[in-house]
Formats: sequence, C-alpha cells, structure tokens
Amino acid sequence: MKKHLFLLVSGIILIFASCNKVDLNLEPQNELVLKKGTVVQNFVTHLSGDQEVPARATLATGEAIFQLSKDGTELSYKLIVANLENVRASHIHLGAVGANGGFVTFLYSSGLIPGTTNGILAEGVITDANLINALAGMTLADLVDKIKAGNAYVNVHTSLYPGGEIRGQIK
Repeated sequence: MKKHLFLLVSGIILIFASCNKVDLNLEPQNELVLKKGTVVQNFVTHLSGDQEVPARATLATGEAIFQLSKDGTELSYKLIVANLENVRASHIHLGAVGANGGFVTFLYSSGLIPGTTNGILAEGVITDANLINALAGMTLADLVDKIKAGNAYVNVHTSLYPGGEIRGQIK
C-alpha cells in the first residue's frame, strides 16, 4: 500500500513539475481579423458610479459592447446593466476621463423604466443619421475617431441621478 501511495504522489509531483507557466491575456481584443483580411473593430466599456463626474455612491454597474461593421457604416451595440433603479435614458457622450461632455447619440430613449433594471437595457445600431448635437451632420467615422482617442463615454441616467448614475469610457 505504501509503495502505491509513494508512486501516486511521485506521479503527481512529476506532472506538476513538468507544467509550464502560461500567461493568459484576458483583455478584450479590439480587432477581429476575418477571412480575406477584413477587420472588424470591437469596443467595450464597464460602467460604474465611481467613473461619473462627480462620483456616485451606487451599487449599479453595466457594460456596453460595440462592434463596427466591416464597411464602417454601422456601429452595433448592446448595453447591459445591473441594480439600476428608475432608468430614464442612456447616451454616448463626448469627453475624456474625468470630464463631462454633451451627448451625441441615444442608446436608450424610451422613457422611464420604473423599478430595478437587470439585464439588457438597450441594443441597436448607430449610423450617421443617429448622430446629433456636436456630431450632427458628421459621419460614424468621426465618432469612432473620438472613441479611439479615448474621448467618448456611455452614460446611463436615472431618476435619482438625472446627470448620470453610471458611466464608462469606451475603449
């Protein structure tokens, strides 16, 4: 019995000793290369109250995922939130980290959602026609340039925080 236990322990030690350390990069990838060299660009943001200006004390969080079409004319998005009370609206705003700016397109604009929202708040497609205010009459490429420069963020507005309860820079 001792001999079998010794062999088992020795085998386990040998297995662990022969393992190589592997570094995994768990950061989201910005580009996905498809067949024939076509590149699809992806952007993401994690939303929280501490990114608001000024910061908000809230348990609410969120994530927004964006994908630019191959031809650059459509920006698909999905906005997912948790623990958010009485949602009123959501937009993409122009502004750097720590700075507030005006909104340039709607993500959610269907009015008050009473109570707690958990899950998909909004999903859709942004085109040139959806750009307003500072980007009115401009192209989606102009918005994408702002995103790549770190000058665009998602903001979710609620009854408690009409200026925004959670925010995240789009990367």
